[in-house]
Amino acid sequence: MVDIDWTPDELEALRAALRMNKVEFCKRIGVTARAHRDWLTGQTQNMREANRRQLFEVLADAEPEQRARFWELVRKGTTDPGTDEQTTEGLAGKANCGGSKLGLYSWEVGEDDVRRRDFGKAALTGSAFVLLGAKSGQIGMSDVTRLGEGVVALESEDQRLGGGRLVDFAVTELAKAKHWREVGTYDTAVGDAFTIATGELAVMAGWLAYDADRQSLARRCYADAMALGCEANDPDLIARTCLIGGGQLLGLARRGKARPQVALKLATRARDLMRGTPPGRIHALIAVREAQAYGLLCERSAFERAIATAWREMDQASDFEPLDECPRWLWAVTPAEIAAHEARGRAEFEEYDRSIALFDSVADVERFPRNVINIAAWRAVIRARAGDLHGAVAEAVPVLDTLTGLTSIRTLRNLEPIRASVDKNPVGGEFSDKFDALLTKATSA
Repeated sequence: MVDIDWTPDELEALRAALRMNKVEFCKRIGVTARAHRDWLTGQTQNMREANRRQLFEVLADAEPEQRARFWELVRKGTTDPGTDEQTTEGLAGKANCGGSKLGLYSWEVGEDDVRRRDFGKAALTGSAFVLLGAKSGQIGMSDVTRLGEGVVALESEDQRLGGGRLVDFAVTELAKAKHWREVGTYDTAVGDAFTIATGELAVMAGWLAYDADRQSLARRCYADAMALGCEANDPDLIARTCLIGGGQLLGLARRGKARPQVALKLATRARDLMRGTPPGRIHALIAVREAQAYGLLCERSAFERAIATAWREMDQASDFEPLDECPRWLWAVTPAEIAAHEARGRAEFEEYDRSIALFDSVADVERFPRNVINIAAWRAVIRARAGDLHGAVAEAVPVLDTLTGLTSIRTLRNLEPIRASVDKNPVGGEFSDKFDALLTKATSA
C-alpha cells in the first residue's frame, strides 16, 4: 500500500471511486456517520491508525478501474460527477503536496512500503533531501537546487544502505516532483532546470529499484527520465539515462532476462548525443557499455576495440578532466571501474587467470564501498567458473556477511552462479545457507 495522508479530499475521492453514498461508504470502512463527518470537516487528527489501515485495505481491495479512478480524482482534486456531492477544494490546486500522488508508480511499491519509506526518511534526516520548501505553488531555483542536493543525498545513502531501503522513498519523491511540474508556476528557465532535476531523480530512483531487483519499476523510472530529458531537450540527461539504464539491461542479460543488443543500441545513442564533446569519462563509460555488450555477445574483436577505447578515454580524463569539472554521477568512472569491467569481459572469453589478475589489481584501490563489495562478488564468480569452488566460496562468504546490513539484491543476484555451482556440494554448505537466508529475507521484505 502507499502512504496517504487521508485528507478530506482523499476520503471523498475514495468514496467517489467506489461509487458509494455516505451510508454505504461508512459501512464499508467500518465507522459511524459522525466520525466520517468529523473527518470531512478537517478533524482527521482523530483518525486512529486502525482507521487509516482500513482505508488502505479498502483501496487495495478495490477493482483496478476503481483504483485508477481514485488516483485520477486525487490528481484532479474533484469527485466523480455521478456521486452525490463535489469536494470543496481540489488537491491539485493545493499548495502542499502532502497526498501520495504516485500515479503509475502506486501499484509497483511493496506492501511494506510505509515502513521502508519511513526508514528512508529517517536515514536521510539531517541531509539536504527536502523536495520543496515553497508553500505557494511557486517553484524557484532554490527548489531546483534542493532537488539536486536530494539526489546527491540519495547517492550517498545508497553507498551505505543499498537500494532496498531507499527506493520507495525515492519513488514517492519523484512522483511529488512530477506533480509539482504539472501544478506549480515557474518561468521557462526554472521550468527547464526543474525538469532536468526531476529527470536526474528519476535516474536515481531507477538505479535504486534496479539494486532492489524491482526491474519493472526501474524501467518505469528510466522511461520517465528519458521523457523528461527529451522534454527539456537536454542531451546530457538523455545520455545518462541511456548508460545507467543500459547497465540494468546488461545485468539482466547475464541472467538471460534481456538482450545485450538493446544495451548496445542505448550506448550508441549516448555516443551520438555526446559526439563533439571533449574526451573524458562520459566517453569512457560509453565504451565500457559497448565492451560489456560485446563480451556477452562473444564478439571478441569488437570487445577488444571497445575496451581499448575505454582505456584511452579514461587516460584522457585522468590527464585533462578534473574531477570537480565533470558531473558527479561520472565520479565513479575510474581506472578501477574500467579494469573491473574488462575483467568481467575477459571471463566471457574464458580468460579466467587474466580476469582474476585484473580484479586483484583494483581490489585495494577502489574507493566506492559498494564497488568493493561487487568486485569481490564478481571475482568469486570467476573463480567458480574456472573450477575453483573452494576459492569461490572462501571469497563469497565474506561478501554475504557484508550484505547482512546492506539491502542490495543486485549483489546477491551476482552470486547466483556460485549458488548453482555448489548446489548439493558439501563445500558450499555455509555459503548456501547464508545465501538462501539473505535472498529469502530480501525478497520477502
